[in-house]
Amino acid sequence: MNNRKPKRGSRILTPRKKASLRRSRRRIADELPDLVDRDQMRKEAGDEPTFSGELRRAIHASPLSLTDIAVRAEIPSLVLDEFLTGERTLRSDVLDRLTRSLGLVLSSQDGRP
Repeated sequence: MNNRKPKRGSRILTPRKKASLRRSRRRIADELPDLVDRDQMRKEAGDEPTFSGELRRAIHASPLSLTDIAVRAEIPSLVLDEFLTGERTLRSDVLDRLTRSLGLVLSSQDGRP
């Protein structure tokens, strides 16, 4: 059996590269709380026992990217993102396009269309 350990590459960072790395780490640290908050909003909006919550779950379960879904529904990606986090409601025609873009069919609980 081969017990070789993977090689780790390393290099000496220039002062300029170190400063750039520090700036990048600082930006990431600054953005992280907002990303965590938005993820929580997205989860809560997706857990809603509503038509919108069901549509959000279907969007997340889709194999299509969010960009592809937005393009197919003819809406900006930002609008879709704000809908997914619950920050925005959508007009009925937009909901119809989103539903069609995912290949979904709306039916009642008793199975009637």
